[in-house]
Amino acid sequence: MATNVIMPALGVAQQKGTLLNWRKAEGQSVTKGEPLMEVETDKATVEIEAPASGILARVTAKDGDEIPVGQTIALILAPGESPSAPTKPVPTAPTRTTSKAAASAPAAKAASAPASARPTAGKLLASPAAKRIAREKGIDLSALKGSGPEGSILAEDVLRAAPDEAPRPQTAPAAQEKILPLSSMRRIVGQRMTQSKQSVPHFYIGMEIDMTAVSRARASWKDQGADNVPSINDFILHACTQALKDFPSLNSTFTEQGIKLHADINIGMAVALDEGLVVPVIRHAERLGLMELAVQSRELADKAQKKKLFPLDYEGGTFTVSNLGMLGVDSFIAIINPPQCAILAVGRVAPRVVADDGMFAIKSLMTATLSADHRLVDGAVAARFLQEVKKLLERPEP
Repeated sequence: MATNVIMPALGVAQQKGTLLNWRKAEGQSVTKGEPLMEVETDKATVEIEAPASGILARVTAKDGDEIPVGQTIALILAPGESPSAPTKPVPTAPTRTTSKAAASAPAAKAASAPASARPTAGKLLASPAAKRIAREKGIDLSALKGSGPEGSILAEDVLRAAPDEAPRPQTAPAAQEKILPLSSMRRIVGQRMTQSKQSVPHFYIGMEIDMTAVSRARASWKDQGADNVPSINDFILHACTQALKDFPSLNSTFTEQGIKLHADINIGMAVALDEGLVVPVIRHAERLGLMELAVQSRELADKAQKKKLFPLDYEGGTFTVSNLGMLGVDSFIAIINPPQCAILAVGRVAPRVVADDGMFAIKSLMTATLSADHRLVDGAVAARFLQEVKKLLERPEP
């Protein structure tokens, strides 16, 4: 009996996934458990295994298609079984940047589209954006020459063919604007950050922290030839974890029923990718020493850069650290990552001249800024928490 191949749910709130590529071609034999396709969500890229052994058939999705969770995109036929209907691939543009909307478009809408947006006998190819613009401006797509792969018509081709809506100076032709499609990750980041700023009453507290002792400890480990020297960010993550033990209100979530205090400290570390922001989570950080935490943070950062995070790697965070110091940033203010109630933004560690016991001294200073939810945390509590983080970093554990 045939087995359905569906777009899997890789996260609790996931609604769609993007098919990056098939590892097997239609008609090829597959073995249960071997890689079948690669799927991208807003957080990660995951290899999906074949759910059964047999022949891959009736593939209805192409590379780059954005597909609702649970939708069947292929069949795996048992030995000797034949498909009951011919394969009908979902019409999409050949490139990933222009094909995402096609997989989720209902058949009814495709049937009602104007003739200019339908494939002709010559199999006219056009991106969803090109079709939409052509409908809005009344342009016949069959009369255009496409500049995309395999001659597909892109939005830019339609815009060039559109009549000018206002006279333009002949001496300086207007530059064409480009609309870059939002990646799944960028779209989700935008939605969540907008939700956070609109619904959470943020307030901010900043302090300068003397990182001289941390810098010396790291230099000493390096001089001794240590293999895995904790990064500055590891020290910060560890200090925040220790401080959260004494300030549980900063490790909580606001609910309509009341304040939910989390039993575990699952500390997130913001990692910037080209497509957006992802926050892998070090789970049960309160049980880890500095060196154990450093090992986990490296593994998670590497998986994040390779987009190989699994849902367990980024779900369930209770507090976040965002560090832009490696990019030369002195200080900044971060937006709280909901449903958490606080995030610590840290800048670079840099030598500065300061007054010390009536004399001038050069110390390695770092600016840390805490963003907190005023529904759960008051200013004095937030200040004492940041003071504790400061104390732990200025006098790190041996």
